[in-house]
Amino acid sequence: MDAEIAQWLESARAKLAAGNPADAGLVDPTLDDAGVMDFVCRGYVRLDGVVADEFNQVCAALPGGSLREFACTPRFRRELLLHPQVAGVARSVLGEDFLVADSAHHHLFEQPHAGQTWHSDGISERGHGVHHLQCYYYPRDVGPAHGPTMVLPGSHHRLVDREAIAHYGDILGQRSLTVPAGTVVLTHYGIWHKAGPKLSRTRRGMIKFSYFRTAAPIRDWRNASGEPPSFDHGDESRHPYAGEVEFYRDMSRRLSMWHWLCGIEPSGDPARGAKLFAAASPLRDVVAATAGADPAAENR
Repeated sequence: MDAEIAQWLESARAKLAAGNPADAGLVDPTLDDAGVMDFVCRGYVRLDGVVADEFNQVCAALPGGSLREFACTPRFRRELLLHPQVAGVARSVLGEDFLVADSAHHHLFEQPHAGQTWHSDGISERGHGVHHLQCYYYPRDVGPAHGPTMVLPGSHHRLVDREAIAHYGDILGQRSLTVPAGTVVLTHYGIWHKAGPKLSRTRRGMIKFSYFRTAAPIRDWRNASGEPPSFDHGDESRHPYAGEVEFYRDMSRRLSMWHWLCGIEPSGDPARGAKLFAAASPLRDVVAATAGADPAAENR
């Protein structure tokens, strides 16, 4: 077992035994103000190679399709869903008491294909809130010829008809997720994405799973104290595809999302994203079930 995960398990067991109120401290936030601002600007956080090689090999051999049963096993939860770095991002952006998905889906491609069209998934979010993180886990290396996922930074601020963006080809500023095995990318649910063209017969898998907000937003991520700082749009403040007017609109949208996350603007129903998806469990229940399992008794 990875040393970082083992340390987290020991800490979680102690906190559960102590009867900590709510979910305080079960998962520590890993993003600070700058990290949250970067998420607001780009719409995703990329964690390269954080999942252990042994577990990557297990997941790389899984069949395509629903992984609902496997996603509820202590090992899947321990090695991926509750991994301190992965869940730490979810805790930073979604606050305490977030829900952990009881399902996952393995998007598996083995043969060459032309790729997908640009789209945003399902019931993409409206407004400036962040209620749902959709995550991509790659158990194998993904190179340019393997049909890497393409994402468009900043597109989560553009809620559009899914079919209205399907005709776009390459977009200036798009990012190709060519990544090492064990990489997890946590995205705003509304980000535009697609599978790129696959030119090889190498097996390429991506396991998709989610986290959901239940708590009202508050600035309680890592090292957050005092008054919220002024928003920093970063070195790449203007996305390459954005014209002058869209650039100014982007800056306004980012400020609105930042203020929402800091609890400055009204949040409405913080759990509205979770209510759209029934297959998820409270963080405390997932941690308790995972921490109480015996890794030596697992078959996977």
